[in-house]
Amino acid sequence: MVRVLICNRYALFREGLKALLPEEAGIEIVGEARTGRQALDKLERLHPDIVLMDAASPDYNAANVTREMKRIDPRVEVLILSLSADEPLIAGCLAAGAAGYLRSSDRPGQLKSVIHALRERHGQAA
Repeated sequence: MVRVLICNRYALFREGLKALLPEEAGIEIVGEARTGRQALDKLERLHPDIVLMDAASPDYNAANVTREMKRIDPRVEVLILSLSADEPLIAGCLAAGAAGYLRSSDRPGQLKSVIHALRERHGQAA
């Protein structure tokens, strides 16, 4: 079971992600955060395998949050979810250690595929 923390400023988006990622798919949502600060606090307590990170966190730059997450827990994978194709923002997140990114225009199945690929990269069974 892969442990996922969702960080997004919009409650509707967080709820949609939770509905999209059911436990029977081998994905456990261990927590959610509205801001980067909340995500950092929950990272230390919940120890997720993957963080689904809002590219536009309302309190911190997503690249800085990603960098801090990787400092706190180098094994955590940060997947950036971006509502826009802001290339400098995404490039900054990738340079900070994000494993990848998905845009809002990507298909829902792609998110599950990326989560499973990250899990396999860490040697966890499906």
